[in-house]
Amino acid sequence: MKTLISTFKLGFVVFISSCSSMKDVSEPEFRDVSNVRLINVGLLQTTAGADLVYYNPNNFGIQLANARGDVYIDNSYFGHFDLDKKVQVKKHAEFVLPVVFKLDNISAIKNQSDIYKKKEAMVRIEGYALIKKSGFSKEIPIRYERIQSIDRLRAIVSR
Repeated sequence: MKTLISTFKLGFVVFISSCSSMKDVSEPEFRDVSNVRLINVGLLQTTAGADLVYYNPNNFGIQLANARGDVYIDNSYFGHFDLDKKVQVKKHAEFVLPVVFKLDNISAIKNQSDIYKKKEAMVRIEGYALIKKSGFSKEIPIRYERIQSIDRLRAIVSR
């Protein structure tokens, strides 16, 4: 019984110390988009894939179990993304997120002339990610908003 209590105390101390280090958590840094590809072209929806490259500046790694969200270009709905594959994120290392975008063709056609005229656009992503570490899991919000070059996006829309 004493060993069970001491094991519980040790586990609690480790958990509390890992939670106290969470104040120094930095957001992953976006690096690049690569391997943009068309998967399926339909009348109302086009499915495209891409690899999003990020860097983890933290002193710990996690497992990204799932992610999903919506993509907006210049505040117009552009589509939905999903990450169905689990990704191991190592500490102080780059990692790749293989995402699948489901693009709304009607929105893309409506905004196509705007996309062709611009070199950059405001890209906004809103969603959720499920992260896991040491048997614990937590769903965290994804918020991204930045002006991006839309050359790769233009290539998908024009096909």
